[in-house]
Parts: sequence; C-alpha cells; structure tokens
Amino acid sequence: MLNTEQEKAVKQTEGPLLILAWAWVGKTHTLTERVSYMIKEKWINPESILCVTFTNKAAREMKERIWNLLGVDGASINIYRSRNFPLIGTFHSIWVYFLRLFIDKIGYDKNFTIWDEDDKVKLIKEILDEKNIDSKEFQARKIAGAISGAKNAWANSSSFQVSSYYTQVVRDIFEEYEKKLKQYNILDFDDILTNTYKILQNKEVLDYFQNRFSYFLVDEYQDTNEVQYNIIKLLASKTRNLCVVWDDWQGIYSWRGATIKNILHFWKDYKDLVTVKLEQNYRSTKNIIHCANCVIKNNSGIIDKTLWTDNEAGDKINLIEAFNEKNEVEMVAEIIDDNLDEFKNFWILYRTNGQSRLIEEALLKKWIPYRVFGWLKFYERKEIKDILAYLRLIANPADLLSLKRIINVPWRKIWPKSLETLINYARNYWVSPLEIMDNIEEVEELSAWAKRSISWFKEMYDDFVKFLPENSIELLMKHIIKTIWYEDYLRDDYDGEELEWKLDNLKEFENMASRFTGLESQEALNMFLEEISLITDTTDEWKENIKVNLMTVHLSKWLEFDVVFIIWAEDWIFPHSRTFSEPKELEEERRLMYVAMTRAKKVLYISKASERYMFWNYSANPASRFIREIPAEFTEKIMSTFTRPNYFKNPVTSDFLPNNDSFELKQKIRTIVHNDVSKFSLWDKVDHAKFWIWTIISLSGNMADIAFGSGVWIKKFNIELAPIEKI
Repeated sequence: MLNTEQEKAVKQTEGPLLILAWAWVGKTHTLTERVSYMIKEKWINPESILCVTFTNKAAREMKERIWNLLGVDGASINIYRSRNFPLIGTFHSIWVYFLRLFIDKIGYDKNFTIWDEDDKVKLIKEILDEKNIDSKEFQARKIAGAISGAKNAWANSSSFQVSSYYTQVVRDIFEEYEKKLKQYNILDFDDILTNTYKILQNKEVLDYFQNRFSYFLVDEYQDTNEVQYNIIKLLASKTRNLCVVWDDWQGIYSWRGATIKNILHFWKDYKDLVTVKLEQNYRSTKNIIHCANCVIKNNSGIIDKTLWTDNEAGDKINLIEAFNEKNEVEMVAEIIDDNLDEFKNFWILYRTNGQSRLIEEALLKKWIPYRVFGWLKFYERKEIKDILAYLRLIANPADLLSLKRIINVPWRKIWPKSLETLINYARNYWVSPLEIMDNIEEVEELSAWAKRSISWFKEMYDDFVKFLPENSIELLMKHIIKTIWYEDYLRDDYDGEELEWKLDNLKEFENMASRFTGLESQEALNMFLEEISLITDTTDEWKENIKVNLMTVHLSKWLEFDVVFIIWAEDWIFPHSRTFSEPKELEEERRLMYVAMTRAKKVLYISKASERYMFWNYSANPASRFIREIPAEFTEKIMSTFTRPNYFKNPVTSDFLPNNDSFELKQKIRTIVHNDVSKFSLWDKVDHAKFWIWTIISLSGNMADIAFGSGVWIKKFNIELAPIEKI
C-alpha cells in the first residue's frame, strides 16, 4: 500500500524529482516500488536504471526488496552485468566498477588495488622516513587527513595551498605520495571519487555511461559531498531523469565532507524539478514524533514540513533527573531490569564512545547482558588495554603478557626477535625479563640499537615504579601517558572523531582511577586491577538472549528500537562543548538529537545528572538545551530518590581550616579494609587516614561526598574502600 504522496513519487518517473523524506516515512518502500513501477508498468529497461545509496546495508535491503517485487532469483544475478536488473550499490562500489572499465584512460592499469586508511598512513610514514622528516612534528595521520581534505576540495599536490613551512612540507609529501600511488598502481578511498570524476571528463567514457543509464536514483542525498554531487550531475546531464531523496533533518555527517549546500545547488541546477514530501511516520508514537518536531524546528533555514503519524499517542517522553553520573546509570539499569520481559529490545545511545563505561558497569552489576555496537567494549579498546598493561606490569613485574604488549608501544624498534632473545635469557636464568634488562649489555645476541632501546624502556619502567608510592594511580596513569608520548602516538595513527574518542576514553579511564584516591598507592593499584579483572571476566559469560545494546547516536541513524535511552543529555556534552561557538555545528548537534529521538518506536527516555565527575572535576551542567526545547506537558520526570542536602548553611571561619602540618601529621598507611556501607549515614562524622575529621554530606550507594568544616572542601569517596572510620 502507498499513501498519496508515496504514489505521487512512484509515478513521477520522468525529469528531476526531489523526495523530501523524514524519519521512518517509508522512503525505501517508495523507492523500491518506484523501480518496480518503472520496469513493470512503464516497460523501462532495467539495465538503464542506476540506484546509489551510502551503506552496504541499505544497498542490500534495496536489492532484496526489488528482487521480491520483480520475482527474480537474486542469488543468481551478477548485479554489474545483468540486463534484467538495475545496477544498485554504494557510491564507492559503483564508482570502482566504473574505474575497472575505464581507468586506463587516465594512465592507470585496470588491475589497480585499493588501500584503506591504515595503508595510506603507512605509506606516508615510509615517505617521512625516506625524507628524514621528524614524525613527531609531522604526524602521518594528520598529513593523511590534509591530503584527503585537499582531494575532496578538488586539489592535487600541484594546486595544494601553501601558506607556511608546515604546509610546504605537507605539499612535498603529498607530491611524493601521488608518485608512489601511481608507481604502485594504487588508489586510496578519495581517489575512487576524484578519479571517477576524471574519467567522466573523457567524452567517450561519459557517452558510454549516459547511453547505458537513463534513470538515476540517489538515497540519503544530504550526505553527499561536492565530488559525489558533481559525478551524479554529469551522469544525469543527458536525460535529467534524476530522483534524489533528501532529509535535511538527518544531515549529521559534515565531518565526513557532506555538505547541506548541495540542496541549494540542486534547486539551482534543476529549476523544473517536482517536489514530493513524505511526512507520515510509520514507526514512532505521536508523542515521540511531536517532541522530535519541536526540537528540530529550532534550527534555522530548514525546509518547511511537519512529521506526523497515525500511530497511538503512547507514553510521554521520560526525563530521568539523576543526582550524579553513577546514580544516572543505576537508574537506567534499574528501569531496564524492571522491564526486560515487556519489550523486545532496549538501546542506550550516547554522544561519544567514551561514555559507555559507566553504563556498562551498571548493567554488569545487575547481570544484564549487553552488546556494544560499532566499537569494542570499554576494556577491550586498544588505548585502554595498552595503559592497563603498563599498570599491570608495574603491579606485577613477572607479567610477561603485559610486557609483550607494551615493550614496543609506542614504537621503540624492539623487534620480535630481540624480545624473544630477552625472554629466552629470562627463562634460562629463572628470572623475569625485567631483571635481565638491568644487565642488558651482557646479552651478546642483541644489537647495540636493541640494547639501547631495551635499556631506555627499563629506565622508564623504574621511573614508574618509583613514582607510584608517593602518588595516586590516577596521577601514575597521567605520568605514564605523558612520559611515553602516548597521545602523540595515537595522533600518528588516528584522526578526526576516532582520535577524539580515544583521547576521551583515556580521560574516562583516568577518571575511573580517581575513585581510588585516598588509599595507599600499591594497595589502590591492586584493588583497581582486581576490579577491572572481575568486570572483564563477567562480560564473557553471555552468548545469547541479549536485549540491551549500546552505540553512539551516529551509528544508530538507519535503525529503529522499541525502547531508547539517550544518556548524558547535558549542555557541553550533548550538545558537545566544541559546537557552542559555531551556529552551524550546534544545528548539526540538534539534528543528531532528532535522529536519536526518532530511533524510538514505543518508549523514549532522556537522562541527565545534576552533577558529574568528569575529567577530574565536578561539574553541574544544565540540562541539554534540546531537553528544554521539548514541551513540558509532553514529558514525565523520573526523579532520583536521593536529595542532596544544603550543606552551605554557615560561613566557614579560619578556625575550622587545618594547616598543612596537621595534614602531614595525620598521614598513615592503611591495611586492606572493606567498610560496611550500611553503618554509615548522612551527617556522620568520619576520621580519614589523611584528611582528619570530615562530615558525610551526601550518600548514594557506596559513594559519598565528605566535607570539611561547612563545606569549603568537598571530596568524593567510595566509602567501602576509603580509609575512614566512623566517629
């Protein structure tokens, strides 16, 4: 069945057509019915139809639906050679097919290979070594990003803009990079687009494709960059039978080069276009749709439309107002636990990958199985495992597995053969490899370079071991990351959002370690590592029956879920802090919230915390402005049962403040003690091993805020682990 607007789009087969489609309005259904109508009713040659989309999942779904509509056995079809079926695929897959046919027209062999981003970075590192350029100052990953940006802006090495010494060096590397790609008959991902445009400049090639294809359909047109727009424009310039699907409310990929300006170009290039609006949503409840409309309409310059649905009104939007970050995830986990039998699936969405750790731990404590999509679980991520390996080796010098992981991270040119020699010596003498390192000059099988590198590693290790007794594990972690130049190491291998995610993960890992501040250092390290071991061991126990799933909002765009939780919904987090100074970026954040809200079919929760311990500081961010844009009458607040008292009642006088000497005198080493949390209450006086007499001013589970005097100094402690005694 087609509604009136869908039917209009299906039957408008000639000339330029703009389909304005929003969340879950049946656009895939409309496009596939349109292709079926063109072939079965209009007798259009299937081979003359080209359908382009962005993801393999979308292309696969479109193929399968059209196979079913046409009654074709899809398994037996070669999509590129069939004369009885349209050509359907992603931008990159179709353009690679084009290049296989005609890339020799621009000087390449047809048997080219394609390199991914990692291969690209490795080649740039090779060029840096050949030119003796400092890879710390000129990081390969950043140079790869600069080259990619230039290619997508139609530039090559000869037209690359030089404005400084740095850009001059980048241009030289770019020039050598182009030469080597041509020499090796290699294309990178950007070349797939730019070289497709180049071959279409050849009249013979363009005539071939224009004679083969007469009808063009492009899905998710708002995600196209300038190169993609111009390729489609060239192909369709003869017949002008171009149908594009546009959703400006879900344009969330500007960081990949997508530009919303393409709709302006489209209106200018096709002034006789027909516009069809698909506004009826078939998935979400009325309340979810109405509230999503209210949020997105705060963006300026959007196309006028209103998403609507005939579905039931459904629940109001549930706003979870927690006391702090732990209370937030505990409330989310509790709600899920209470409703596991009622709904098919639960999805927890967050702005960045680093935000998954707390909710993962809350789910584990309730024994709720979960999956993390598009990213590894927190403790399985490379950057976490690397720093964790350093900590484990500091705690246990005999931990050979950890040593193997980090002896060459970052790269120190300690080759596998050198490490094998080191380990063999350790086994022969029944000592740890670290002890062999103290006498590394006596290991004759090692080269002078290997000896220097291993000796340097041992000096760093000894420094970390000496650093621990006088510092917290949080400070130790910071010291390791700084000493080994780990952030620079990541910048050399990653860029853009992926780099940002990894740096955020490190900050979150440090944030987690700060919970053990106040304990004796070696004891704190052991307890920290034990806690992580228990968590990671638990995560491997479940194989089936997983209803709870975690992912970033960006990854959720093409999906739909029964129950959705959007967590960390506070200003400076979602929307992200970097977007506040740029209106266009803030509007993209609002589109991201719209995407998140419209993933929910039945129930939507949005959560915030009144205060949050984040990046070593407490903050009290206001509720996300996107929450404030939702009409209050369509929301239902779920408040934390914890109420924070007003402990700023009386002014603090100097008589209550301890001097530095008194702090030092009270320091003592604590043996392992597990406090009974149930024995502590609000306003209890406690004696801390380091900080004298304090007062518990807030209490939520194991976590307590403890204040000195009338609250001028406040610290957060896990009272089960903290060295405190009730007075």
